[in-house]
Amino acid sequence: MHALKEGSAAAGLAVDGASVRRLRADYLWSRLLRFVRLPGYNAVRCVRFRDGLTLNYRFNRGDLQSLREVLVDEVYDCDLPFVPHTFLDLGANIGLASLWFSNRIQPDPTQSNRSAFLLAVEPVPENAAVAEMNFQDNHISGEVLRAAVGQHAGEAWFEARAESNLGRLSSAGSGEAGLRVPVVGIRDLLDRFPEGRVDVVKMDIEGGEEDLLGRDIDWLARVRALMVEWHDDRADSRPLIRNVEAAGFQHQPINIKRQDNLSLFLRS
Repeated sequence: MHALKEGSAAAGLAVDGASVRRLRADYLWSRLLRFVRLPGYNAVRCVRFRDGLTLNYRFNRGDLQSLREVLVDEVYDCDLPFVPHTFLDLGANIGLASLWFSNRIQPDPTQSNRSAFLLAVEPVPENAAVAEMNFQDNHISGEVLRAAVGQHAGEAWFEARAESNLGRLSSAGSGEAGLRVPVVGIRDLLDRFPEGRVDVVKMDIEGGEEDLLGRDIDWLARVRALMVEWHDDRADSRPLIRNVEAAGFQHQPINIKRQDNLSLFLRS
């Protein structure tokens, strides 16, 4: 019944019969993926949503869970006291948050030659490839960077998981699941934006928030708003929240009824 409910909610956003049928079937059959690899596992699907959105995702539990959270439940929906023009997506996965924000990002009217810009950062090549498809098919002004984010540039081990949205950086390789990935420094990412500043940073990096927000947080001076998904099983969010507040931000939880580990920080 829960799978039927999720499929119906997702199908309610679709604009054609084929997309409706695909979403209903994928959510229903995805429950069996806990126990067995079904035919078509990880195959890329393409459906069409309202507002002209073309969505590419794979038939796996991680992609479908992320689709529900970001596009159906709209967990990032909140009131911003400004119209955003730039967006940095840390832990982009298949680019769903960037897709959701792309309909809300607008060109800067004070700068006639400045268009809206989105930058998605994702270390897993398979995830990034789908994100690139979503950027291209929806004509998003921006790019997908195949890397992880850290305080400084370098390389790191990435621990892949069966669920496509649960991989994370690790201190050492983990057998066949270990993947060596490039790391881009957070300040280098901000330098890619006009004047080195960004309106909204979304952070969902599976515990990596401790590295970015636990020390050397001077980079926050270049950010207007920060959205963080916390992972308290890996990094205690309480001192990190205090650090961001001390950097001049007001903190508020968002969408608690939908997801209880999301925070919005607005510059005071």
